[in-house]
Amino acid sequence: MKRMSTDPTEYVVFDVETNGLKSKQDDLLSISFYKPDDGKEYSKFLPLELNRKIVTTHINGITENDLVGATALTQFEFDHLVEEFELEKRIILIYAGGNFDALFLSAYMKRHRIFGFEKLKFYNFKKNIISSRFSHGNITKDNLCSIFEVDGIKTVHSGSNDCKLEWKLFEKMEGYFYLVTEGNGEDNVFRLNEDYIIPASLLSSHPNLSYILSERPYIECQSTPVKAFEIDAKGIEKFQTNITGMTIEHLINSMLDVDVQNSRQFLLKNKLKLDFIGKIPNGVLMMPMSFNPDGTVTALHKEDIQMEKRINSTNKNLKEQIRPLVDFIKYEIFKNERILSQELVVDYENNILALCDLSTDKTILEIKTDNADALAYKEQFFYEAKGRAIYHLKMEWVKDWNTDLLKKIIFHLSFVDAHVGTPSSSNWTRGKREEKRARRITEIQKYLSSSDISLVSFTNISSPIRLQCKNCGYEWFVGYAVLEKKIPNCPKCNPKIKGRMRTTISKEEQMKHRADNYYEKILQKSNHTIVAINYIGAKDDVDAFCVTCGHKWKSRADHLVSRCWCPICRKRKN
Repeated sequence: MKRMSTDPTEYVVFDVETNGLKSKQDDLLSISFYKPDDGKEYSKFLPLELNRKIVTTHINGITENDLVGATALTQFEFDHLVEEFELEKRIILIYAGGNFDALFLSAYMKRHRIFGFEKLKFYNFKKNIISSRFSHGNITKDNLCSIFEVDGIKTVHSGSNDCKLEWKLFEKMEGYFYLVTEGNGEDNVFRLNEDYIIPASLLSSHPNLSYILSERPYIECQSTPVKAFEIDAKGIEKFQTNITGMTIEHLINSMLDVDVQNSRQFLLKNKLKLDFIGKIPNGVLMMPMSFNPDGTVTALHKEDIQMEKRINSTNKNLKEQIRPLVDFIKYEIFKNERILSQELVVDYENNILALCDLSTDKTILEIKTDNADALAYKEQFFYEAKGRAIYHLKMEWVKDWNTDLLKKIIFHLSFVDAHVGTPSSSNWTRGKREEKRARRITEIQKYLSSSDISLVSFTNISSPIRLQCKNCGYEWFVGYAVLEKKIPNCPKCNPKIKGRMRTTISKEEQMKHRADNYYEKILQKSNHTIVAINYIGAKDDVDAFCVTCGHKWKSRADHLVSRCWCPICRKRKN
């Protein structure tokens, strides 16, 4: 498990403040850079362009007064930043969900026709925090700063302060990866190391594990339905958190009279290999309970007695109806052999362990209370099985459309074939890429299926796509974006006629196109200080709005082009 360098001469920290979450719809309000080796910093406010008012003041503290006099970023300013902060030579550090900061900067630069983004190399060090995809929004920069004892956290964020906080946090993390596991009311944060054996159940729930287990085999998976059992849901509840999963699994175990395996000592020894860092509140309280041999549960706290009664009532109603399912599992799946529960399987080569819900020497069965396809758990199945037959029991909770009440539960049993992928997808990273590419090819083929065009080759969405005409066999290339908008006609069967318009568009579309061009022209000429809307023609009036002072006025469209300034701001300057 390779550690990252934390040498300050290799990095620049970048942070943005925005007016929302969508980079193409919400304004970028400020950008900030911080050079950790010499302490050089830069912050710039940017004027509103896409939105009429600021709606994120409570988050970033930026008000409309802060933006008075703010000007748009220019190519000259950006080039100066590149040189001053060595942006093309250093790694640009961000901490964000989904590369948020980089996406906003990219969208802004495209709108303003500023070149050079493609030369920047970003690293989102949130990748080093390996948390569940189902986390409760609590793995924030501020919470991590607290447990790593980073000072300077403020209730209202600012780009400049966030840059410094992010660098301090990155330094404190010392280039390691950190695992976050769910606890009762709090998530536990541990520093990972190579000695710790990763539970297979985390491979699907903790996606950032892919960055440290990128060389594990790529697993392919196919699922075949075996049998379905449907029961009436009257008197049955589906509970919050993982209560339903634990109690149904316990009920099935008790009805099968399984032999529960005790691997606690091994699992505890494995967990002690991790370095505990701290706890982050998650707001999710679990219900401590003991599991009884008859399939019931007993709450350990008095305040949970009512919940205990509801769980046991649900399990009683379930038990009366799932006997055919349990018998099928016992006699058809496991052939009446002794069934183990929580059997420990360890793959030392790939450093992965798994606990089987139910297993014998020849077969395993995994119980899931959701209705997800086996693909979602393919790696867990593979590492549990160790060459044995795999079965998957999933549950479909069907509600009444009119009342939204639980109507029935369908238990789906499937046979699963999970195996190491073909040589062309020998490891997880390449396999994942190939899986995504194969899915995209299937989508394009389905998209083209009703036309006279077929797909010849597809590399990725950034490369030209080769198409072929089913009628004449002619082949040509198109861009992915072009194909996404409309299925093209064959250039040979439908040659362009010289002198004819390339595309026929409606009058309304022509008007919209001219209005959009005019809007963009005024933005450019005014250095993004004036917005002009309701364009009809050059001799007609448009509604103009000054981003700087908020003044609104009407002007003839061609006059505004030649005198592209706000009359109020101009008077103030004079």
